[in-house]
Amino acid sequence: ALGAAIDYVNKVGFEKIQAIEHELLEYATAELKKIPGIRILGEARDKAPILSFALDQTHHSDLAQILDQEGVAVRAGHHCTMPLLKRFNVTGTVRASFSIFNNKADVDALVKAVLKAKEMLS
Repeated sequence: ALGAAIDYVNKVGFEKIQAIEHELLEYATAELKKIPGIRILGEARDKAPILSFALDQTHHSDLAQILDQEGVAVRAGHHCTMPLLKRFNVTGTVRASFSIFNNKADVDALVKAVLKAKEMLS
């Protein structure tokens, strides 16, 4: 399986994969920032295509459960970064990860689901 994965990455091209992931990350970050109460954690310029965020007055597990019900797959919790989350005064985050298999429609579904969750939980 590892050999097949390496062959696939070589066929598509690592640089192309990185460009797609970076574009999705930038798009998702910009779209989520339009939602009042969203806090993005970790905005380094050359970061991996992983977007961690919190929504004011909302527990990360509740938000993730609603996103799941809307067909959006995310992770929620501490993500092995409890000291860092404590420094930022956050109990946990929701984390979306992007890859070559995603597209802007996936990001739009994420944003739509977060908006629905915000409405439900307010």
